[in-house]
Amino acid sequence: MIFSSLFTLLNHFPFILAGLVGLAFLIAFHEFGHFLFCKLFNIYTPSFSIGFGPVLFSKMIGDTLFKLSLIPLGGYVEIAGAQEVGQGDQAHAQLQDERSFGKKPFWQQFAVMIGGILFNLIFAYLVFITIFFVGTPKTQLLYPTNATTTVAHVIPQSAADGKIMPGDVIKTINKLPLEKGIATYTGRTTELSEANVEIVLERNGKEITTSLKPKITYQRGQQTASMGIIFETESEKAASLFDAIKRGITETHRWIGNIINDFKHLSLSKNVKEMAGPLMIVHMSAKMANEGILLFFIFLAIISINLAVLNMLPVPILDGGQIVFYTIEAIMGFPLNEKAKIGIHMACWIGFMALFAYLSWQDIMRIAAPLLKHLF
Repeated sequence: MIFSSLFTLLNHFPFILAGLVGLAFLIAFHEFGHFLFCKLFNIYTPSFSIGFGPVLFSKMIGDTLFKLSLIPLGGYVEIAGAQEVGQGDQAHAQLQDERSFGKKPFWQQFAVMIGGILFNLIFAYLVFITIFFVGTPKTQLLYPTNATTTVAHVIPQSAADGKIMPGDVIKTINKLPLEKGIATYTGRTTELSEANVEIVLERNGKEITTSLKPKITYQRGQQTASMGIIFETESEKAASLFDAIKRGITETHRWIGNIINDFKHLSLSKNVKEMAGPLMIVHMSAKMANEGILLFFIFLAIISINLAVLNMLPVPILDGGQIVFYTIEAIMGFPLNEKAKIGIHMACWIGFMALFAYLSWQDIMRIAAPLLKHLF
């Protein structure tokens, strides 16, 4: 059994490697956003690093040392005149010449800090536009955009349990025809109401009329009146460029909204057990790579949006926290106490690394659970 599991792992190694490369690319693309704006405003960037741990490869290009390290689960652009915990030796952190970050006007500092977030979102827009332009695969990642009117699954003990069956084709809800692309594909009503809903469906060639009372449940931390229906998905043919742009932008915005709601829910519930760590992200990336290149890029786009939203948070070691600090300094007209800033950064960095370690252990337990089940 152990040899069989090891053989399976070896077979999946190319996809695990693809997952690591994909995550490293997203980090590099994020940092390239910062880097590009630094170059645009003539700000000195001594180093550009992807990953941490032992350096595997380094090359001096222009006045920037580019480095690739062993563990590609992080990265940074060292910006002269802007000290931040975790960015190498930062020999140029106190630089005060015309190429220093601190000597640039606030709007340029803001553009540099927001650059990584913008690039993560740009990547997601480009991926979703391309996906609709070439044709979408059959996947739950695009649900309900690619849903049909055929019921795939009924959630146990939901409003639809016992009244609607997998394979049923929903014709109308409250006398309104169910058409592709509408919000009711999630199986929810449009209002927080538990009033009866009339449904006309087709089952085995026969038309049946039934009614059910939606249940108020929580979806992504928000109340919703749910019927408990999950619909089949389908692949879609290539759209025109105009439609692909429109649908790609809409899909990106839908995921931005979903992820913001997820972060709100996590912050209110304070339940980190619901969070996926870096190892789980790599694991899921490898799984998507194994299922096809389009699914792999859709998943990377979703992770890219996650990175963008995460970096919007006003936490000092993230872009959002840096923006808060520089905004306060711009309003006050003088820099904040450097020792206090470093102390806050260090405390946040320790907290972040502790969370990183906990989530990684949690990921290992989740990923290893099926293997341990087979072994014991």
